[in-house]
Amino acid sequence: MRRREALGLYPLRDLHRATDDGTWTATGPDPAFALGPAAAVAALSGARIRVRCRPEVVRPVLAVEAAGEAEPRRYRLTLREGGTDDLIRLPPGTRALRLEAAEAGPRFRLDDVQVERAGRIAAAFLSAQKVIERLPPQERRPLRLLRRAFGLARSVPPREIWRRLTRAAQTRRPPATYAAWLQAVEATALPSAEALRRQVAALPERPLISLLMAAGDVDPSHLAEAVGSLQAQIYPGWELCLAAEASAALRAPAAEDGRIRLLPPADGTATALDAALAQARGPFLATMEPGDQLAPHALLAFVRRLAREPDLDLLYSDEDRIGPDGARCEPFFKPDWSPETLESSFYIGGLALCRTALVRAVGGFPAASEGAAAYDLALRLTERSDRVGHVAQVLCHRRAAAPDPEAAARALAGRARRTGGFDTVRALAPEHFALRRALSERPLVSIVIPTAGRDSTIGGRSVDLLAACLASIRGTSTYDTIEIVAVDNGDLRPPTRAAIDRFGARSVTWDRPVFNVAAKMNLGAHAARGTVLVFLNDDISVITPDWIEAMLALLAIPGVGAVGPKLLFEDGSLQHAGVVFGEGLPDHVRRGYPGDDAGDHGSSLANRNVLAVTGACVMVRRADFEAIGGFDEGFAINYNDIDLCLRLRERGLRTVYCAGASLHHYESRNRIPTVDPAEQARFRKRWGAGLARDPYYPDPFGIRPPAFELDAERFPQAAQRMVEAWR
Repeated sequence: MRRREALGLYPLRDLHRATDDGTWTATGPDPAFALGPAAAVAALSGARIRVRCRPEVVRPVLAVEAAGEAEPRRYRLTLREGGTDDLIRLPPGTRALRLEAAEAGPRFRLDDVQVERAGRIAAAFLSAQKVIERLPPQERRPLRLLRRAFGLARSVPPREIWRRLTRAAQTRRPPATYAAWLQAVEATALPSAEALRRQVAALPERPLISLLMAAGDVDPSHLAEAVGSLQAQIYPGWELCLAAEASAALRAPAAEDGRIRLLPPADGTATALDAALAQARGPFLATMEPGDQLAPHALLAFVRRLAREPDLDLLYSDEDRIGPDGARCEPFFKPDWSPETLESSFYIGGLALCRTALVRAVGGFPAASEGAAAYDLALRLTERSDRVGHVAQVLCHRRAAAPDPEAAARALAGRARRTGGFDTVRALAPEHFALRRALSERPLVSIVIPTAGRDSTIGGRSVDLLAACLASIRGTSTYDTIEIVAVDNGDLRPPTRAAIDRFGARSVTWDRPVFNVAAKMNLGAHAARGTVLVFLNDDISVITPDWIEAMLALLAIPGVGAVGPKLLFEDGSLQHAGVVFGEGLPDHVRRGYPGDDAGDHGSSLANRNVLAVTGACVMVRRADFEAIGGFDEGFAINYNDIDLCLRLRERGLRTVYCAGASLHHYESRNRIPTVDPAEQARFRKRWGAGLARDPYYPDPFGIRPPAFELDAERFPQAAQRMVEAWR
């Protein structure tokens, strides 16, 4: 680094320097150092920098202020033996750098702070070093590394190799805040009020929307705000059917605005909503809690969508919460229509527009639905119609509590009884449930295990993987109508062969010289006799004894084509809770999070729809598997499992992550997947254009890695989609 760019460290706030031993003391809640001078910081704008320091009893965070950004970008520096060493790309317009002393003890040290521009060679070296450190020990051997490097150099352009290296090693930013999202996306992408009024004038039709509200024991000011948000709607074609005591505060707006119709209060919310339904005149309606507030453009967004898709019977939006201070918080960016997700939580929430005739046809709001009236209605509506749409904008700001858990459980039990048989329902959390349908039959399940007959270290000892897997299946599983088919390479050792016989399995041999796991699984499926197939890695052990029953119950739902379980690393952290897509390529969501992680609105805790699940354990019906020709053997190593799920989706079949089935997968947590560039190119060619957007993973969330966390780098894409939605 040139002298003119040299940076110094200066105490900025909430810090006191001890004179005796060089330690620091935090004197306030937000201790921070400034890096300067300002000219040296500005000279690094847009550059890749290397940040090193030696902390003790503190977690340093680099905060980066840039022009045009409401909040600083923050990077938690990576603690390593000997100190931190991080690569960070500064944004253009960087104007200030700070080191924040997060999680500092009463006295801490922060020494040897160095910030310097990282040239291409230095950055490449550090990136390669970090990537190598994440490889399992057997992959760090020089010959293995040379082979991998040679393979990359032969098939991947140098620019792409550089991009992959720096992306893999670069220090990741913490999640962005919702306040930053509001400023960067919503405030910039929404049309002006005048432009929205022009869109109202251009509508080909203006259907009346009936809002149904039951105002029981509610704060009058919250009710007034809810009514006020309706009166502030840019779209004028609405009516409010409000069942409430006719107080002076309500009589006045009703007298001034003929769209507000006061109805007598009723005994119970469901009864009041049913009475309001009887008075509704619009072809579409929505229930509204008395504490909810609608965005001024909410109803217009719905009507515009209905103009494009007039056959929709149910249409819902994203939402957030109104905090105690009145500020918006806790956003819920929702997936597109997800039938199995709806059976684990009332994710549709508010605001949801329903076709009035269909609501009446399914019985409206019966008294038995008290406590979860809106959830019960959504369950009954979606049994009649799958014409469901999602407006991916935050249109409703809520204060309402979740449905009553007991009432929600009753609604789910009713759903199961109406659609195939009820077994159990239990609450996983106040808003999330595990619904299990009874199995109407117990088909033969064939478990196909491709294996190399290798050993691995598990729990500190060497284990024959296939023998341990077979023992776990037979010793732990409660489902008894199974067969096991191992697909070997013809070189199994006698003890492994003996284990196959001991546990009542069969084996078939892959006798071709070229390794092809997709072909091995097809071979095993051909040899299997079951009407249901489970493809399973040999480095798997069973945790939940009823894992097969849990997955079968989901596979039995009409329209479900593939089911995958929760997989945990040996240390109990998440390995698999569904696959999501970013930039056209798949990745495991929330990989490495704690095993009991609930995820985003229950994404890890409860069953949900996903585009794909991992082939380390996936269940399919034989008929569906054969209808699509099994695994594509052109994906010899990678992507064959993802491709299978996507081809099932082309046939109209959904994939479901089954949270109620848990298995250990002894893949190394630190393993970096190695993908044949030719397979990646083939996958992109087949699926890339159709996977620019994952319907179950909203735009604002980060993809490197995917974790359902807000990522400022994705905000421009989210803003562009909002702009396009309003054109």
